[in-house]
Amino acid sequence: MALLSVWLHLLGVVAWIGGLMYQAHVLGPAARRGAVGVFAEAARGGRPVAWTAIAVVALTGFYNVTRLGPLERVMETGAGLLLAGKFMLVLAAVALAAQRDFSQVPRLRRALAEGQDPAPPLRTIAWLDRLVLLLAVAIVYLGVAVSRA
Repeated sequence: MALLSVWLHLLGVVAWIGGLMYQAHVLGPAARRGAVGVFAEAARGGRPVAWTAIAVVALTGFYNVTRLGPLERVMETGAGLLLAGKFMLVLAAVALAAQRDFSQVPRLRRALAEGQDPAPPLRTIAWLDRLVLLLAVAIVYLGVAVSRA
């Protein structure tokens, strides 16, 4: 069961962050060159996959933490502090992803539907994507550090 949980955790991370990287580094530049509708539709269509992946990451992450052993030992090895940092970064990444998916992507779609300039929501989405990807690098680093502690 432990191996399955770790595998699902990593699969969820790959689905969430991989999809975000694709949107940020392939579809985002295409949107800035005029394919805004394609980007908006991909962002809307990818939302169920991304949020399912986030749920899988959260659930398996909590389960994996329970497998680390007694709290005293976890705290002695320093893994407790690393886990606290990782947890805070995950909360920040999820909050930014929620802002992107449930506020800015609908704003972009409304701008397109009403014939308004899509550049402001596109810029905001690009910044949110960069922040989530930066947090993802730190989260992966902390995850590896916890596994080594």
